[in-house]
Amino acid sequence: MVAFIIICILAAVSALAALTRQFQMLQQNSYYPSRYFKWVKDSFFEAIIVLTLFFCAISVLYTVNAYVSVVVAALYTVWQILSAWKTYKKSIKKLVFTARVIRLFIAAAVLLAAIIILALSGKGLAQGITFCVLLFLCIFSPVLTLAAYYITKPIEFAFSQYYINDAKKLIKGAKNLKVIGVTGSYGKTGTKFILARILSEKFNVLATPQSYNTTMGVVRTVREKLRPQTQVFVCEMGAKNIGDIKEICDIVKPDAAIITSVGPQHLETFKTVDNVFKTKFELYDACRRRGGDVFVNKASAAIAERIEGKECITYGTDNAVFTAKDITYSPEGASFRIVGDYNDIPVTTKLLGKHNVLNITGAAAVALKMGLSAEDIQFAVSRLEPTEHRLELKKFLHGSLCLDDAYNANPEGCIEAVQVLSSFEGMKKVIITPGLVELGDEEYNFNYKLGLAAAKVSDIIILVGKERSVPMCDAVATTDFDKGNLFVVSSFKEALEVYTTVCDENTVVLIENDLPDNYLK
Repeated sequence: MVAFIIICILAAVSALAALTRQFQMLQQNSYYPSRYFKWVKDSFFEAIIVLTLFFCAISVLYTVNAYVSVVVAALYTVWQILSAWKTYKKSIKKLVFTARVIRLFIAAAVLLAAIIILALSGKGLAQGITFCVLLFLCIFSPVLTLAAYYITKPIEFAFSQYYINDAKKLIKGAKNLKVIGVTGSYGKTGTKFILARILSEKFNVLATPQSYNTTMGVVRTVREKLRPQTQVFVCEMGAKNIGDIKEICDIVKPDAAIITSVGPQHLETFKTVDNVFKTKFELYDACRRRGGDVFVNKASAAIAERIEGKECITYGTDNAVFTAKDITYSPEGASFRIVGDYNDIPVTTKLLGKHNVLNITGAAAVALKMGLSAEDIQFAVSRLEPTEHRLELKKFLHGSLCLDDAYNANPEGCIEAVQVLSSFEGMKKVIITPGLVELGDEEYNFNYKLGLAAAKVSDIIILVGKERSVPMCDAVATTDFDKGNLFVVSSFKEALEVYTTVCDENTVVLIENDLPDNYLK
């Protein structure tokens, strides 16, 4: 009986260790079971292996003596713990032990404890069946993951509603607060930071940090960072499903808005660009109901084609209310003029790429409408620093330069980043990328185009992911690119190992779209 108790406890410990990886994937898939299921499905053969282990373990533990059973269970538990630790250490985007993750672990632990109690109190066949259930959960951890998810779902809903209602009260109580919503398929994070920096010349500004653009990310920002002295809240709004933007708008009540772009992002959930447009323009609907101005990027073809009849203030590089003119680029940044609404403002910036010119133009348009002077805008733009991992230029290995564009994951932005790489004349040019994801049926085509662009500009191409790289490899094969300078590796760690063998002080590398672990294969 003592051996049986020890085996049960070891099984539970090993199951909890295995959950580290499972909860990491659930978290990276935004706690959507359907998206997590896709990752599990992609690991189908791994599931077959663990199921085989399950039946082998049952056979061993029921046919040999108690001491051997304990040893086998102990070895398996140690292996699971070491595997969980190794995976955690090497992960690109590690599991964040938030309150929600802790609640998931507690739910799983309680469930396992209940099964152990049933196993210990049962006899004969009942005990055997209960023990088999415990062992199954120990080895086939996705089942335990989903059990913990659905056990905690009512609790998470209750917490969410409490936090949402609290955030609504705080917004309602801030009588002099002006909320500016920022959304788009891409460009929203950069525009948010640029706008916040410009407006800070005149106002006390709060902006959602990093990529806090989900409902609960916005709610957390309001509850933790909104102060009585805050005058402007620049709120980034992200979406992966129709209705996501509306949900955020219902909380923060935007007074003005910027819609930076509409494009083929998250097509696995949106299905069509029309649905993307409809969702992004939920911000337009919410803002116009309050009589606020909506600024839209006319350089986004999908926006330009669909805004007829809508009351918008446009910005762009041509035929817009606010236009960027006389644009010149260099590896050090850009210079241009912002023309519109009786203003002609020459600006210089350290930010790289056409997309940053558009982001600055849109932010400047909002700032002008809010009463900032041309001098305020010129000064703020000249002091802008690159957003981390978004075409951020920095020193790198062996004295080389790195264009860190790891957070860029949209087709247009990736092509633009490759063009920025081409501006480093006289230097050896390297690109490291796993390609693009969540583009539905168009994913192959967009990655193929990225491969063509990389082959045209780069001296060395390092692709991450044996399967992911196929479209880009197909594209490179159609060009005269030196195939000896094309490398396909399994991880970013391997990519950097290759890079260290080819780089020197005259090398610049573009790191494009550093995908989290749930996509790399």
